Amino acid sequence: MRKSYEEFLHRLSQYRLYLNMTQEDIGSVLGITQSQFSKMELGKTIVPYKSLKCLMKEGWDIDFLMTGKEFVRKESELVSLIKNAEEEHKPELLYAVAWLLEQGIFRNNSDLSFETRCELEVLKIRATGCHSESVLYEVRKISGISQVPMAEKLGVNIKKYRMLEKRKSDPDAELLIRIYEVTGCKPSLLIDLGNVDNVIIDDLWQQIEYSAQKKILMLSKQILWFLKT
Repeated sequence: MRKSYEEFLHRLSQYRLYLNMTQEDIGSVLGITQSQFSKMELGKTIVPYKSLKCLMKEGWDIDFLMTGKEFVRKESELVSLIKNAEEEHKPELLYAVAWLLEQGIFRNNSDLSFETRCELEVLKIRATGCHSESVLYEVRKISGISQVPMAEKLGVNIKKYRMLEKRKSDPDAELLIRIYEVTGCKPSLLIDLGNVDNVIIDDLWQQIEYSAQKKILMLSKQILWFLKT
């Protein structure tokens, strides 16, 4: 078992205890037995995608559990603005927002983290309207790696990798950690809850100083007004 996966299991166990939940409690949430969850927690079986998705829906911080890093995340005014916009205006508004966020982030810090660079590039791809339904595909393209080398880096065969990229197969916890280590893509972005764009915007928003946030929000409102007229 890889050290990074062992560390994930330790954080998973500690977080369960922090919530004062028994293995049986967690098993009930996941729709499995206490014995099945115990095997996961002990590393005897790999935590599956389905369980991670369930825990995310319950509000667990999957990114912290899997990476050991805490990322501040709460819904921003910017996401609220996009959500409330009419569907016909959202693509152009998202394009403008992606550009504004990039400017705001580089204004604060030109030495961006591994994770921030990944999120920013994924958002820019999605803002053009050219994205696929697979975040993994987008992340691989950003990394400039072809499918065969990517499969080798992740320790899976090419058939398995292509299934993952086409979303015909889901990555388990161990594979999600490997993807993060190779690309910087946070595990939560690869667990489909249907809100990847909003999650990225909220993540990036927290990295921008308040004065720049105010300007970005004001400009975004003006752009939306312009689109409506």
